[in-house]
Amino acid sequence: YDNVQNLNYAVKDAESIKDVLMNTFNFPKKNITLLKDKKATKNAIVRAFSDITKKANEKDRVIIYFAGHGETMDLPEGGEMGYLLPVDADDDLFVSAIAMDDLKRISLMSKAKHLLYLIDACYGGIAAVGSRSLDAKTTPNYIDKITRNKARQVITAGGRGEKVIEKPEWGHSAFTLNLNRGLKDGNADMNGDGYITANELGLFLNEKVTIDSDNQQTPQYGRMTSQEGEFVFIYSVNPVLNENIDIADEGEKMDLILDK
Repeated sequence: YDNVQNLNYAVKDAESIKDVLMNTFNFPKKNITLLKDKKATKNAIVRAFSDITKKANEKDRVIIYFAGHGETMDLPEGGEMGYLLPVDADDDLFVSAIAMDDLKRISLMSKAKHLLYLIDACYGGIAAVGSRSLDAKTTPNYIDKITRNKARQVITAGGRGEKVIEKPEWGHSAFTLNLNRGLKDGNADMNGDGYITANELGLFLNEKVTIDSDNQQTPQYGRMTSQEGEFVFIYSVNPVLNENIDIADEGEKMDLILDK
């Protein structure tokens, strides 16, 4: 960072997520954009967002992962606005940082079927709406139904006033440590069906990060639109999926990883 305190493990966090996506879930290397250190400027991030809106097609899945600082600005009417800080951010958040409203706009502009934000930062003003999730145990053709509709989902490391906890013994932040455990090791597959939904991942992170951080941060999960589809992580070594499942895996998988 140019103007705020550096984080110790953000680069390692981002690189580990890239590794998991490529080697565990078979995301093509050519579709992954990794911006780290001095390359993670606001301009570079916005350009990468723009590329996603242009390149992602109607059956594609997109993950946007960010490891860095988050800040919250109070609004005159009592609300709050969350910002993600690129490497060149300064005190003028509106000019130099990435507003959460921008993330929602990107999600609406993209043709991608399923888009998931994984934000390893703490801030307020999350632009999310609540919605019900289908029960895997009682819903026939569960995977088929949750992947049929579009999804715009977000999981964040914590809320306003909370700090991103990272420790030398982990070599990661608490959020990304458990993100790796949940995805790479399969621990977030709560119902043991061989798939990990964004909802399952959110529940897993909420519990485990809260414990590992000694209640100093609690991840938040939500949807950016009322669309009730689900981003689904599909293991590259899993059996061949049912051909009737109209998931975004049939198209290209894209990923943008941001960190400082």
